[in-house]
Amino acid sequence: MAFDIYPWLKVIHILLAIVAVGLNISYGIWLARASREPQHLGYTLRGIKFLDDRVANPSFVGLGVVGILLVLTGPWAFTQFWIALAIGLYVALIVVGIALFTPTLSRQIKVYESDGPTSAEFRELSRRGRLLGLALGLIVIAIIVLMVVKPVF
Repeated sequence: MAFDIYPWLKVIHILLAIVAVGLNISYGIWLARASREPQHLGYTLRGIKFLDDRVANPSFVGLGVVGILLVLTGPWAFTQFWIALAIGLYVALIVVGIALFTPTLSRQIKVYESDGPTSAEFRELSRRGRLLGLALGLIVIAIIVLMVVKPVF
């Protein structure tokens, strides 16, 4: 009896997506709640940073690794439109996350701790963080649509 690893990789891929995307979605909710209680904003920002660095981002890395394994072991090819586009979007997601979102969040925490939530720099960093979060969310949604719909052109 042959063991088929593909469905198990698919389960791992889906679980990693739930963790990574679910946590990322929760950041906006946590920040909205903390904005109503600014005394908790620093704790919230540090908590988001912890979850992003230690759980969500490693899950996104795992998604990439398992995604490659799914292509190699499944009936897919890297040249298929939906896979190639999803990989391109995934690379964009990683670049925006590492080069822009993470440094913005780190700086936001530092400015909160030194100047408080009412400083102009903190407000600007908060605005930038929201825009980057929205951009990352749209990229993730596009990838999910590609993974589910698998459009052929």
